[in-house]
Amino acid sequence: MRISLIVFLAVITSCKQKDLEWIDRSKHEGLYVINYSDSYETYCTEKNPKNIKNTIENLEQAKKYFDRTFNEDLNFAVLFIDNANWNKYAFSPPPGMPQAYYQGNMVLGLDNSVMAKRAKQGLKQVPDSKLAVLEQHFGEELNLDLFYRDALSLHELGHLYQFYKTGKGTQRHWLNEIFGNLCLVAAAKNLTYKEVFNRMDVYQLFLINSNQWGELKFKSLNQFEEDYFEVMRQGRNYGWYQSQFYLKAKELYSKLGDEFLNDFRNFLIDINPGKVGKLNDKELNELIFKTFGAQVSEILKWEHDS
Repeated sequence: MRISLIVFLAVITSCKQKDLEWIDRSKHEGLYVINYSDSYETYCTEKNPKNIKNTIENLEQAKKYFDRTFNEDLNFAVLFIDNANWNKYAFSPPPGMPQAYYQGNMVLGLDNSVMAKRAKQGLKQVPDSKLAVLEQHFGEELNLDLFYRDALSLHELGHLYQFYKTGKGTQRHWLNEIFGNLCLVAAAKNLTYKEVFNRMDVYQLFLINSNQWGELKFKSLNQFEEDYFEVMRQGRNYGWYQSQFYLKAKELYSKLGDEFLNDFRNFLIDINPGKVGKLNDKELNELIFKTFGAQVSEILKWEHDS
């Protein structure tokens, strides 16, 4: 009995150690440890950052939801970075564009991020009558950090639960982003504070319905794969793709619920190129159909040409 207990404790300790070691601590150099949460690690470029309480609480609730759904107890670190220091800690501009590293870190902007300000600037030509719906959810000043930080942080947290199992290996970037959006929708739906989902949904639908992207260079899934980093650099084009992924994720969650979220994560783990090699489009589509059936295959079908 004693030997079994020792073995059990050793396994638990080993798992916890792995959980801690997967975080890239070099990304924390020069940051203040702010200890704003008992659920995960928090760091910041400021000693006493303001206006991030809602983000912290949303992520705490989302962690509980994801831990339960994925049967994990994931440790991760959230880095709140101001505009001036963004390029030192994040892997892609502009400041305030939320992102998750493969090594356990999430990077989020502080108030008045460049990302939020640019998005607001892009709405200047929209008539006031049409902006009224956004003002209901983001205030008269249109605080879009409530979307790019508070809401999209749930998307990035979903990626961390994926990367913890898959590392850098990925079969398709677009599948990763479908999963990130699926996590975003599911977590937001399970928060106590329902306004997070409402803001996210209203803003996404506003962008889609008012066609805020203009002329786009990239539209196909193959382009999203082959020119992924170029698409990211063209912010509007990347935003357009994400809005399409969001619509698909919302439909998937509406029809299939929490269980599908876990099934989709397991699918991404199982098709990791490190395990099965790189699949061509035909092989991937057949595997999606075999795993999930016709309904999911139909929802995931891409109808946009370049």
